[in-house]
Formats: sequence, structure tokens, C-alpha cells
Amino acid sequence: MAEQKLEMVQEIVRIKQVVTEGEIARKVITSPDVAAAIATEYIGDEDREVFLVMVLNTKNEVNAVHRCHVGSINASIVHPREVFKAAILNNGTSIVVAHNHPSYNPLNIVS
Repeated sequence: MAEQKLEMVQEIVRIKQVVTEGEIARKVITSPDVAAAIATEYIGDEDREVFLVMVLNTKNEVNAVHRCHVGSINASIVHPREVFKAAILNNGTSIVVAHNHPSYNPLNIVS
């Protein structure tokens, strides 16, 4: 007689976001150059396009950095729902979005 293995099915009732703080967690964005430097630290050397959302508090301090979408070599399709989900879950008052160009050519147009 063959032994039967039963799989347990579990229902997800709630999803909780766990936030861990890093060195960059309390950097203040005072200019586009500072925002670009923070984005570069997270996605500057990626080989695919990555869409990043930085969630800010009322003092323009970075509360969270969320990799919203990882795309292909030359495209990243992002839905606004995912962008604002990160901001809402992290009690953000504003956001900064960024993405990289793996080819290092921002004029590379998808045809």
C-alpha cells in the first residue's frame, strides 16, 4: 500500500509589512541630486530596469525605499496602485520615484 502525502492548504488572512532601518533610512532629501544619489545606492548597478519609490515624511526624511518593479533590460511597467501602496503603508506624506537605465543611455527608446 502506497503512502499518501497530504498537502496542507493555508489561507492568508493578513499581510503585515515589516520595516527594517538601515543607514540611509533617515537621510533628508534636500535636492534632486540627493534623491539621485540615494537611488543610485539602491539601483545604480542593476542589469535590468528597476522602478524605485522613496517614501518621505513631513521633514523630507526617507521613511522607506521600495523596489516597486523590476523590468527587463529596457522597460519597466509600473501600475500607480503599487506606487501609492508603498506610500500609504509607510505613512508617507510625499514620494520620490526613480528608475535606472542599465544601458546608461536615457535616450534609449523602446520601439
